[in-house]
Amino acid sequence: MTTLRPSHPTQSTSFTHDTPDELPAQIPDVRRFQSALAFPAALQALQPARHELHKLLCDSGLARIADTVALAAHELMANAVTHGCAGLPPDTTLGVTATCDGRRVQVRVQDPSNGLPCVRPETNDQEGGRGMLLVEAFADRWGVDKPPNGDAGKSVWMELDLSPSECAEIS
Repeated sequence: MTTLRPSHPTQSTSFTHDTPDELPAQIPDVRRFQSALAFPAALQALQPARHELHKLLCDSGLARIADTVALAAHELMANAVTHGCAGLPPDTTLGVTATCDGRRVQVRVQDPSNGLPCVRPETNDQEGGRGMLLVEAFADRWGVDKPPNGDAGKSVWMELDLSPSECAEIS
């Protein structure tokens, strides 16, 4: 995995729900961070990326929500690999950025596809297709940013607001 830097600003196409009226208070015991990873667009690369995110959250005092964030982020990454990179060369890479400003955690997954994610209705007979249901259940907000200049690709993001009860002491 390598460090990834955004190459251009984005224009938001949000599928946001439950927008807060005001920002939550900063949590003093949480280390703020900004992290970026690039990884191959292959299903076997998802677990190491998820592990890195989980470790970052735990090291930053967010151990109590690390499993939830890592699971939802894994679903975003799996969607990017399965749908956003279908039919692309094997050397295609995806980008994952994670930030925490002391008020919320945001995770973004960048892929080269223009296809938008959707939340499918849940049915008992389907084996897959529940990833965005999980993201919607765990995240306070989620959305999609597309490049403003019409370039291909998108960034699917999710945010979780922090509360003092979700934060653990930093070890």
